[in-house]
Amino acid sequence: MSEQTTQGTTPPAEVPPTTTAAKIVLAFQAVGIGVVIAIVVSLARLAQHPEFQAFYLGLDQMRTPLIAGALAIIVVIAAVIWIRPKSRTVLTAVALMFVLFLGFKSVLRIESFSGGMVPRFAWRWTPTAEEQFAEFQSQHAAEAAEATEVATGIDVVARANDHTSFLGTARDGVINNIALETDWSAYPPRELWRHPVGLGWGGFSVSGDAAITQEQRGEEEAVVCYDLKTGREEWVSSNPQRFVDTHGDGPRANPTIVDGRVYTMGALGQLSCINGANGASIWTQNTLADPASQNILWGMSGSPLVVENRVIVTPGGGAGRAIVAYDAAQGDELFHGGDDPAGYASPALVQLAGQTQFLSFNGAGLRGFDEQGQPLWLHPWLTQGESQRVNVAQPIVVEGLGEDAANVGHVLVSSGYGTGAALLRITHENDQWQVTEVWRNRNLKSKMSNFVVQGGFVYGMDNGIMTCLDVRTGERQWKKGRYGHGQILLVGNVLLVQSESGKVVLVEATPEEHHKLATLAALGDKTWNHPTLSGNILIVRNDREAAAFELPLRQANDVAVNSTPQP
Repeated sequence: MSEQTTQGTTPPAEVPPTTTAAKIVLAFQAVGIGVVIAIVVSLARLAQHPEFQAFYLGLDQMRTPLIAGALAIIVVIAAVIWIRPKSRTVLTAVALMFVLFLGFKSVLRIESFSGGMVPRFAWRWTPTAEEQFAEFQSQHAAEAAEATEVATGIDVVARANDHTSFLGTARDGVINNIALETDWSAYPPRELWRHPVGLGWGGFSVSGDAAITQEQRGEEEAVVCYDLKTGREEWVSSNPQRFVDTHGDGPRANPTIVDGRVYTMGALGQLSCINGANGASIWTQNTLADPASQNILWGMSGSPLVVENRVIVTPGGGAGRAIVAYDAAQGDELFHGGDDPAGYASPALVQLAGQTQFLSFNGAGLRGFDEQGQPLWLHPWLTQGESQRVNVAQPIVVEGLGEDAANVGHVLVSSGYGTGAALLRITHENDQWQVTEVWRNRNLKSKMSNFVVQGGFVYGMDNGIMTCLDVRTGERQWKKGRYGHGQILLVGNVLLVQSESGKVVLVEATPEEHHKLATLAALGDKTWNHPTLSGNILIVRNDREAAAFELPLRQANDVAVNSTPQP
């Protein structure tokens, strides 16, 4: 009988069947990888597109935090896909983030954005700028009504050194025949007045006793006259319109005061002529009334230029309205010309290459027009893509470069969003205009700040940091002083800087080094508006408040200002 032996054997390990859930996870991971690859390829292609490059540069100081945030989100999503934590853990994390987001939203609001696109937050229970101004108006309503009843008209007769138009008569930001005392510790500025104002991003213009600016008051765009030395409201001229913008509602342009009349450009394109003594409307024109015309992204910002009996504006938008002239007395249209889109700089009257012409830094570039509005020449200059065309800083004619001014002229231009600056050489020979770049670089990127030229050097804000360049070569001399996207006036040999933070700073105008001389805590919030220096009275404002200061002057025998600086 054979013996049958049963040996115990260990069966081979069974491979668990692939479940439906596992298949779904694998498919999800595969799709996730495909999506990531598609996004990377799409971004690589998109990065070559000029409009995307302009958008990316426009993010400014927010580029790094946005990229870091996007990478953090990708890492979290990748962790969820590959690590596959327990659903309870994921839900807890999502719920926690949602609670934190709601908590943040419940106590903070985005008040505005800085010039570098950084959001500015405020507590939700603090009043907005408009609420503060409304409270101020209600408290002073009786006083304003009484002033209106007894007012016989403010003196608007211009005096020597009055600041009657944007950046001064030559629109170059140079203030002559004033020598400021720079030791503000020993001789501090004296505050004359301070109070809330309506929204607005233009500065003041001054003639006689009148300090005039534009404000947004509720749903009305208003031209407002204050007494220069007391800040008392003298008159208001309003129109029912409101320009709305994520960076700040309200008008943008400085008024222009000539022969007792005030000329203003509203953000929606309304050109107005007002009696400067009492605020009575004389005439108005809608510069964007033509069907081919349309407003630009950030609103009409160019200040009117008054030349003899003509008011010159640059509404753009095609249909031959790159430049338009109106009769200063009656408001009738006199001429129009050019098809360039609008920019944000103001028209200027200049003498260039032996010919008087209007200079316009518009959406197409730097353009010269003859005195009848006919285009003479164009140097293309595109900033922030064709969709936005953000040319803002006022171009400056540079003299004294050693060439025959009868046939050759030079103009300095600059813009932000990574574009830079250039010195242009304009020649006029045998009825032919030619424009060439002497130099071009990215050492001065003036996003919304104007620059000034003295003694062969240019001083401006390179994306928020003060810099000095040799105007002949474009070489940087120094770069220091984080004043943000503020504004500059040249007063003698001193740079009067209105910083974006609201402080006013004096800096010596020297190519040797950045030398800060004095600081004044003038305003306490974001300030893009241009400062105004009329005589020795400085008026500053932002979208919340305005203030006036009497600045100390040097002795008369210390004044030595060259009205036409030479390199």
